[in-house]
Parts: sequence; C-alpha cells; structure tokens
Amino acid sequence: MGNTEFTKFTRFSQFTQFKFDTVNSVNRANKVNQVNRVNFLVIAFCLMLFFCSSAFAEGLSGWTNINRSNTKQFEDGKKTATSDTFNRNFYLRLDKSITPMLSYQVYFRTNLSDSKSTDSEGMTTTTYQRAMEPAIDFSLRNPMYNLDAGYRRQEQWSTAHLRDESRRTTEYYYSRFDIRPQALPSLSLQVDRQRDYDYLSTKKIDSTGTRYTGSSGYIFSYRNLNLSYNLTYTRNVNETPLSTTSKSIYDNFTGLYNLGYSRSFWDGKTNISAGYQGNYVRNKSRLFVTQTGSVLFERNLYYLGSLYSYDTTPDEGALGTAPLLTNDIINETTGILLNKTYQNIGIWGAFTGASKTVDRLYIYYKNNGLADSITWRVYWSSNSSTWNSITEISVTPTFDSINNAYRYEIVFPATTADYFKVVNLNTVSQVGGSDVEVTEIEAYGTDVVPETGILADVSTFFTQGLTLNANLRPITKLNFSFNYFINRADQNPISLQDSISGIFTNIFSRLRSGQEVRMRSNITETYGATSTWMTHRLLTTSFRFQRNKAYDNKNETDVSSNTYSLAFSSAPLPTLDTNLSLIRSDSYSFEKKQTTNNLYLLSVGSRLYRDVNMVTDIGYTQSKSYITSTQSSTRSIRGALDALLTRKLSGNLSYSFNWTSSDGTSSRSKDGTMVLTYRPGRFVNLSGSFKVSDSDGNTTTSEGFLIDWLPLPAIRLNLNYQHSRSEPGPSISDSLSGYGIWYITKFMDLQVTYGYTRDVKEKETVSYNLGGNFNCRFW
Repeated sequence: MGNTEFTKFTRFSQFTQFKFDTVNSVNRANKVNQVNRVNFLVIAFCLMLFFCSSAFAEGLSGWTNINRSNTKQFEDGKKTATSDTFNRNFYLRLDKSITPMLSYQVYFRTNLSDSKSTDSEGMTTTTYQRAMEPAIDFSLRNPMYNLDAGYRRQEQWSTAHLRDESRRTTEYYYSRFDIRPQALPSLSLQVDRQRDYDYLSTKKIDSTGTRYTGSSGYIFSYRNLNLSYNLTYTRNVNETPLSTTSKSIYDNFTGLYNLGYSRSFWDGKTNISAGYQGNYVRNKSRLFVTQTGSVLFERNLYYLGSLYSYDTTPDEGALGTAPLLTNDIINETTGILLNKTYQNIGIWGAFTGASKTVDRLYIYYKNNGLADSITWRVYWSSNSSTWNSITEISVTPTFDSINNAYRYEIVFPATTADYFKVVNLNTVSQVGGSDVEVTEIEAYGTDVVPETGILADVSTFFTQGLTLNANLRPITKLNFSFNYFINRADQNPISLQDSISGIFTNIFSRLRSGQEVRMRSNITETYGATSTWMTHRLLTTSFRFQRNKAYDNKNETDVSSNTYSLAFSSAPLPTLDTNLSLIRSDSYSFEKKQTTNNLYLLSVGSRLYRDVNMVTDIGYTQSKSYITSTQSSTRSIRGALDALLTRKLSGNLSYSFNWTSSDGTSSRSKDGTMVLTYRPGRFVNLSGSFKVSDSDGNTTTSEGFLIDWLPLPAIRLNLNYQHSRSEPGPSISDSLSGYGIWYITKFMDLQVTYGYTRDVKEKETVSYNLGGNFNCRFW
C-alpha cells in the first residue's frame, strides 16, 4: 500500500460514518452492551437534568427518535438472511441571549445503534456504534459585522462497551469574522481547526488540520457599466505524524473578476451587451516528508473530476462525469457493479500542466468481503475521446486498514497525461451475497524527495471568458440577434499579460503559441446568428446558424460543429399550437467531417375539450458517420393526454412508438402508460396505474395502486402495491408496502412501516420488512 500525499482536511460533520468491529458471539456481546447502555443513558439523563435546571423557558428544546427495523429474506421457501437494526437518537439544545447582540447555544447529542444480521450459512454478525457530542457556540451580531466562535467534541465507540480500545475522538474549533460596510468592499476571516485521534497504545489515528481563510468582495455599478471582484486566500496546515508526510502546507489564492456593459440604442430597437470575466488560481504546496528518494504520493491536489461509462469499445468514445468516484466517501452507492465486463472507470486531472506522472490507480469497492482477481486494461488520453492502451494486468484486491475498505491496486509504467481509465476484462462473482460495487478511484505517482525532506510545487491556472451579444429589430415583424463567446483556460501560463492578450488574438486566429513550453491552453469558441420573422399573423419563421469550436495550443485537440435550424410556428386557433423544426448538424475533427445528423420534428399541442389537453410529437432523425461509413435513421411518435374526467376523477395517458434502422438491421419499441386518480374527499386519495412496453419482442407489463387515507385527524394510513411481468422468461415481481402514522400529540408521533417483495425468475425470492419509528419533540 502506498503512502498518501497528505491527509485530506474535511470539515467536522455532525455524525460521521462509524467503523464497526465485528462481533461473532452475539450472547456475550449483548450482555456487555446491556450494562454499558445503562451507563451511557445515565450520563445522558444527568446532562438533561443539568440543562433543564438552567433555563427551560429561555430556549431549551430537544427531540428523541427511536427506530427499529427487521428484515427477513427467503429463497424458494428457505430463509437466506435476516437483519435487525435498532437506532436511538437524543438531542438537547439551549439557546440564550446574554445581550441583544451576544448570544450562545449549547447542545448535547447522542446516538446508539445496534445491528445484527445472519446470512444463509447461519453466520451472525453484530455491529455497534455509540456516539456523544457536546458543543457550544457564541454569536455576536451587528448590522455591519458578525463574529462567531464555537467548539465541538465528538466521542465515538465502535463496540458495545465504552472503553478506550474502540474510542475515537474528534475535536473541532472554529471562529469567523465578517464585516460588510456599505459602499465598501466586504471582508471575511475564518479559522478552523480539527483534530482526530484514538486511544490505542500504538496509535492508528492522529491528525490535526488547521485552515485559515480570508476573502474580500466588491460590486461597483456606474450607469451601464458593472464591475465586481472576489479575492480569496486559504492556507491549510495538516499535521499527520503517523504518515510518511508528517506535515503539509497548502496555500491557495483565487482572484475572480467580472466586467459587464450593456446599452440600448434607437429607441430600444438595438441592444448590445458585452462581458469579460477572469479567474486566476495559484496553488503552492510544501510537503515535509520523513524519507528521501522515490516516494509515492496521491495526486489528489490535481484532481478535476472522475469519469465513467459502460462501453464495449473502450479505445474510442468519451466518458460521462461521475463525481461520486472522487468525493472521498468510500462506502457509498454508485451503481457501478463489476458483474459485467467493460466498465470504463476513469479520473481526470491537471497532471500534464503540473508535470506529474501517474503510475498506479486504486479502485475501491464495497461488499461483504474479499473479491476475486480482475484483469484490468489501463488507458491514457489527452482529450478523453481517443484512448491509448498502456498495459493489461491481473490484480488481486487488498485490504486498506486506514479506510476500512478493499481496493484493487493497479500498477503500470509512469505516464504523464490528463486522463486515465481502467476497463475490467472479466467479471467478479457475488461476495457474501452482494455484488462488488466500485465506490472510489484514486491516482498515485512517484516523486523524488530531496535531502531536505521538503517537496515543494507551484501551479497556476488562469481562465478567461468573453461574451458579446447584439439584438436588432429594424421593423416590428423582423428581429436579428447575434452572439459570440470565447473561453480560454491556461494551465501554468507564461504570464498574465500573455494570456490576456492571447484571448483577443484567438478571436481572429488560431495561433498555437507555447507548444514547446509547460503552458497548456484550451480554447472554446461559439458564435451564431438568429433571425425571427413574423411572416403572417398565423405564422412565425425562425432561422439560426451556430458554430462551435474547441482546440488547444499543443495541436492535440481540434473539433468543431456547424448547426443549422429552420423553424415554423403557428397557432391558427386559441386551442391549437404547432411547431415544425428542421435541424442539421455537421461535426468535424481537424477540419475533417466526422458525422452528419438531420432532424425533422413536428410538435402539436391542442386542447380537445375544456379539461382535456394533448401533446403529440412526430420526429424523424437521419445520421451518417464518415468514419465508419454507416447510416442510421429513427422514426418516432410520442404523445401525452391529460384529462379531468369528473370533479373527483382525473387521468393521464402517454405513449411512444420508435422505429430504428441501421445498415440492414432494424429494431422497434413501443410503450404506453395510463394513470387514474380518484379523490372522493379531502382525506382520501386513490390512484391506479398500468404500463406496457415492448422492445423487439421483449414485453413488460406492470400495474399498481396507491391508497392514502386519513380516517381520523391523528391517524394516517398508506398502502402501495405494484405487480410487473416480463417476457420472455417469465420474470414476475410483486411489491407491497405501507405505513401508518399516529400523531399522539402535537409533539409526539409513532410510525409503523411494512414491506413485502417477491421476485420470481429462475428462483423465487421473498423479502419481508417490519419497522417502527417513534419521535418526541419539546421546546
């Protein structure tokens, strides 16, 4: 396992995800739990009495939540799994004003959670979490300035007992000062400090992070001119004595400015507007490393995003964004399952501009245990469209004790690029009854640490955007509009003067300056024109042309597209509205045509009766690829009908038909959905639905109903049933769920929930869930 570049600084959360110890002996653990639970609740009760004796009438409030859930699963009549979860949450808060300007808030929060699950082999796993959190906040309020300061302390235990072996403490201090004088720039200063540590004889957790932030902003307006700016400086100091990087200091400066101008001429018949904005970012890092020579670091300082797609042809094609894969949350749901091949999982960063190599990727996953080995193919790219293979490697996952998760460590030759991705060439079977789900991706690289033990790096980014818009109406029935936009993003620019002059140079030419230097510049340009002509009182004609371009100074990216659209709009009747659109789009790469798409769309909206509305779309699409010499076409009809049948009964009907053909192959699909809603009174709602879909002989039907009833002012009942069937197969699914709420008093309610699901395919799987939730509030 490699050493991370630095311990990430995160803001203190009210309740973090606890890491549990597994207890296989249920009886022994429950006895210990009962004794310590009493001790824990006694502490909470004493604190409650302390607060209650203070000033109940002056702002004491609180709530209690108790929740229990039990689930049982069966397969072909045999019980395969059970789970039982019991959560208790208690919260007390006291608000009090010392003076009209100065006030404080004290709160105390506790959480107790027990979870027990049994798998098909009879193995029982019990997990516990215990937490208490006291906090105090002071606030000074003034129309011109604010001052806030506070302290929080969270104690966590991951076992049934409250002993130091499973204890983790998080302390958080903060102070904020804001001043907002009238007609003058604002100023904000902030200091945050967080410390995490455990109580083991040999510590596993010991980190301290301090963040200093200062910012200033101002908006100035004079006649038709608007000017604004915002400056922010942040310093993060992370102390991690247990890591290879014992200390890290990050300085970040961000300057954002905006200049805008707008004016009307010729009695309002001509309008022009222009805008110019820029964003300058400078990052400086200093890492104090406990060893010298070649050291492995995470490249998270340069992350710009994460990518994902399911693509069986991974050498070509762009990936979609997947922000969940780089959000530092290991145990979350992303929907990326390794139960099928060609999962394209990637990461995007400013690695090239920072001259940083990447030589390994970590793919984290969640399930109930160690998964099978996978053969991964590694790719790099400079534009996320054309991918170059680096290597193929079979990897067996390992356990990361720090993050308490499993991961695939994929090592490959050091490469400098902005885009990396891995593709699995084989699948992983279920582990512990659950699929292997990817949750996070991280990039690592090796740097050489000098004898001083300090690794320093500076990177700058400068982004500019220029917008021009003009609107001309020479006569009442004719209107012309023009728009232009250019954006230039520079990594490690030569100088600010060079970048500012460069964006105006790029308006008139594609001068690819800086090809031999560290700077990387990406330019995006869009311009277009639109004319709107009221041809007749019943007809409006619109024509638009737009061109998009994107290229860089390294001659690695050069794409463009032209779009032409002609639209006719007519409303011959107050209850009828029609629109016919003809759209053509051509795409190019390095001035070579790639694809052509033609779209013909007729849209009709009508009111058939007083409370009956219908919308119908008829479309035809024709596509041609000059790269693969293929053609395809799609015809579609879509519609929706809304009707208020009676005062208490309403309905909705939607349908869709699609026919697609491509080089001798064809496919078709159709679907329809009908929903009826009946409201006989204010306290009863009945709804029924029916849906059918057919795609090349694969048919799915589903129907269901929903009942929501308030029989008494203090009681609410809800019942929902859904049935679906798919052919061929067949595959049958039934689900029944409901809940009942009893509002015992204004401050107290009890909710009981029930769920039942049944799936029949090759086997019959049945699941039952019964839960209860109790809430009590006072203030």
